[in-house]
Amino acid sequence: MLTVAANLLPITLDSRFHELAQHGFLHIDLTHKDFGADRRDIEHIAALTKRHNIQISSASSLREFGGNTNHIHEYDMDLARNYLKTLAQLHCRLLVVTPPTIRSKNIDNQQILADLRALANLAIPYRIKIALKALPWSPYIGSYQAAAALCNDVNSPNFGLVIDTFHFLSESEDIDALETLPTDSIFLVQCSDFNSSMTYSLEDQIETYHHKRLIPGDGYYESSILSVMEHLHKKGYRGHYSIQANHPQYQSQETNELIEKLKAFQARCQDVL
Repeated sequence: MLTVAANLLPITLDSRFHELAQHGFLHIDLTHKDFGADRRDIEHIAALTKRHNIQISSASSLREFGGNTNHIHEYDMDLARNYLKTLAQLHCRLLVVTPPTIRSKNIDNQQILADLRALANLAIPYRIKIALKALPWSPYIGSYQAAAALCNDVNSPNFGLVIDTFHFLSESEDIDALETLPTDSIFLVQCSDFNSSMTYSLEDQIETYHHKRLIPGDGYYESSILSVMEHLHKKGYRGHYSIQANHPQYQSQETNELIEKLKAFQARCQDVL
């Protein structure tokens, strides 16, 4: 199932739901920028999902989470509780969480594990899954192997992993590395293309991740993305594939043009899934 990050289209939230639904994209993904703490915003999104028969597949909203032993720990947990309540109201069943990216003497690896385990437990009554996304520049969870090990330690059926094709390909991972990841622990695959000249350094990689991710087909790696998807499909993965793109060039493109790019990639996916 192909899903689309709602913030890809440079139009109002209402128009995004309308356009995506009109063209058959009935599963979308939200980020922290798509909704705030205001109850009216949440109720508005809930109304849009109902009006357009759209399902919110995931929310990538809990960032820099875990490991703190001071007052920030309480803030993290309160934020997590609020997000879980919000996602439950939106009937979203997957919360994406990313680890701390700045090394600090106040962050403890064992506390990260404890916080992730607590997060998984908090999510169970809401029937929400937690998907951990490794970030190569995180000193704590910087690889899929580290994320998989944590997933094993958390040992909860609602706790799993996010595979990001941008990280996988920019880190020049061999596709055989996917064999080390248990398929039933993969909850989401995010698909982003990119220009190879942008990933020569860690700083370039971070910049690309935050600002220059492309719709598959707009960069150099569409065939590699499809290979990753085909490999995971053969391994038995049947979860969602989410198109994630945030390059500034999309802010000046026509909505119809972007929709056609999404449709083109969707058609190519049908050959491998």
